[in-house]
Amino acid sequence: MKENKQMEKALLEIVKRETKPAIGCTEPVAVAFTAATAKKYLKGEIKKINVKVSNNIFKNGKSVIIPNTEECGMSMSAALGVLCGDAEEGLFVFKNVTPKYVEDAKNMLKDSMVTVTTVSNSEDVFVEIDIEGEDNQVSVVLSGGHTHIQKIKVNEEIVFEENVKKTAKDSSEILKKMTFKQIREIAETIDIKELDFVIDGVKMNRNAAEEGLKKEKGVRWGASLLKLQKKGVIGNDVSIKARILTAAGCDLRMSGGNCPIMTSGGSGNQGLGVVIPISVMAEEIEAPIERLQRAIFFGHAINNFVKKYTGKLSAICGCAIAAGIGASAAIAWLLGGNDKQIEGAVQNMLANLTGMVCDGAKESCALKLSTSSAESIIAAAIACDDVIVPNKTGILGQTVEETIKNLGTLCREGFYKADEVMTSIISV
Repeated sequence: MKENKQMEKALLEIVKRETKPAIGCTEPVAVAFTAATAKKYLKGEIKKINVKVSNNIFKNGKSVIIPNTEECGMSMSAALGVLCGDAEEGLFVFKNVTPKYVEDAKNMLKDSMVTVTTVSNSEDVFVEIDIEGEDNQVSVVLSGGHTHIQKIKVNEEIVFEENVKKTAKDSSEILKKMTFKQIREIAETIDIKELDFVIDGVKMNRNAAEEGLKKEKGVRWGASLLKLQKKGVIGNDVSIKARILTAAGCDLRMSGGNCPIMTSGGSGNQGLGVVIPISVMAEEIEAPIERLQRAIFFGHAINNFVKKYTGKLSAICGCAIAAGIGASAAIAWLLGGNDKQIEGAVQNMLANLTGMVCDGAKESCALKLSTSSAESIIAAAIACDDVIVPNKTGILGQTVEETIKNLGTLCREGFYKADEVMTSIISV
């Protein structure tokens, strides 16, 4: 009983830590947050800003639109971070951006005040910003999380240093040792009062989807799919509804929409990919609100479980290999599936979408995210009809946990140079 409570506490801690509201793509946010933190320690006017980022951060920040702007890029993110970023706002660091600040940032870039370089062999989430002022120099390192400041130096003197908290490490290790069955049992029995944040996420992400359909921003993938549906070109089933809404939410988010998104695993797109298909299926079958809460918590938990093996950021699309997996497992549970069928939904997803490459955060992420969203419903429904891709074929292991480990091996060893290669491609 004590061990079960320890696992429940660890799982809840991880999910809550990685499920928070954010405005904008979390990689530019990480850069702006680091810059805003550095600005607090700076004296006098800014003379130079040097930005170092991991390949993953660079890839995901190069082409995505920054909230409240029509701009993108690491340089712009850093400039806005020091000009108007509020580190106290965390993932809402861009909330104070105005056209005047954008113009000021453009002038900083025109004057070559900001330089950006990539670093290899770092954490997936890594940002280092060195600011040279009139009277001092400030260096801030963010590592391991999009708002996790690891070190602050002022004039080469360390004024703050923190490694990832031991409790966070402990809870992560506990999660990696869990099985899908144990996670499912916790989702079924945890005190429902602990899951209020789940409903906040449903409201938030569904609102973003509706706004995306109205405003038709970005590549307009969601709105375009809706038009095709009205013309009778595509159907009107639950998977298509999930596809449309998920795409629309991503359209809004990736095009700089000033609309909060509830993240999953630290990612707003993955928050959309977990929450929307599960909520759409819950509506379809008229599931009670408590069952919806538990299903989405289960989806968030599985998403985080997968990312403990693949990494927070990866060369393979996280919407496909993490959020889509979490959604499919939760939808299978929502449909009354047993453990074999829940795990089968995940096996079906990975037999299908493994290898969908991540070529950076950008407006066209709506295409991949909508595909993953729709397939999560189909994979789960088919699994609940006992149609499951056989074990020990391709990437699939003997168990779903073994498959996830195989996936981690593929990401870490098979694709270990992919981010570096992708960075060189998109930098041209």
